[in-house]
Amino acid sequence: MQDNLLQEFLTKGHISGTNPLVKFLAVIVVSITLFGTSNLFKIYFIVLIIILVYIFGKLPFEVAKPRYKMMFLFSFTIFFVQILFVHGGNLFFYLIPLQLGEHGPFFPIYEHGFYQGLILIGRFWGLITISWLFINSTNPFAFAQSLTKIGIPYRFAFSLSLALRFAPVFSTETNIVQNAQQARGLNVNPNNLKGIFNLLKHTLIPMIGSTLNRIRDITISMDGRAFGSYTTRTYIREIPFTLLDGCKLIVLLCLLFILSIL
Repeated sequence: MQDNLLQEFLTKGHISGTNPLVKFLAVIVVSITLFGTSNLFKIYFIVLIIILVYIFGKLPFEVAKPRYKMMFLFSFTIFFVQILFVHGGNLFFYLIPLQLGEHGPFFPIYEHGFYQGLILIGRFWGLITISWLFINSTNPFAFAQSLTKIGIPYRFAFSLSLALRFAPVFSTETNIVQNAQQARGLNVNPNNLKGIFNLLKHTLIPMIGSTLNRIRDITISMDGRAFGSYTTRTYIREIPFTLLDGCKLIVLLCLLFILSIL
């Protein structure tokens, strides 16, 4: 079901028709902006813009559902660590306001820790969502071709395209492995650390074997096609840079300029 939704998005979605270089530039610029500012308004405004792109770009949210739980869990972990261990600024409250003799209250929450936690959560969500949008809306070979057009050797461009090509494949294979392990009686939704480590052990080992097999097959295939023997190569179809792509790039730069002066 998820594969069908993603395939429909790749063929009919508005974002998928954008030139890969424009999307790649958007990822780089947004990432630099997220890590270059500590303004909460700017960070969460960028996250809001990315969510709006998801909505108006007709991205199927059903494809991303399996990732939501892990993202919320990781966000909570980031926030909890920050508020516990980053001190400074005004004292907000104590997590355990009990006084036990001469000890207590416990776990003070300070302004800087609370603020830093919100910043890191915003950066995390912004970086993950725009990266996932780029990976799932970009044809890897179209991206490689676009890179070669700006002078990057096709060997390096092909390496990046392979990384993009197999990111969704590994995600699908992980689900296949976990379903197979669940059929053997393994708990794939553990509620404790021991269960999580057990799940990782029984998932990572098959995945490593599968990855090595794919690397071997790709290497043999590339050798059989004499990959790298020539300095240039040809492509079946051209990836144009249209007027609409230019407009999207201008809109992106304008939004970032407005954020920089706020």
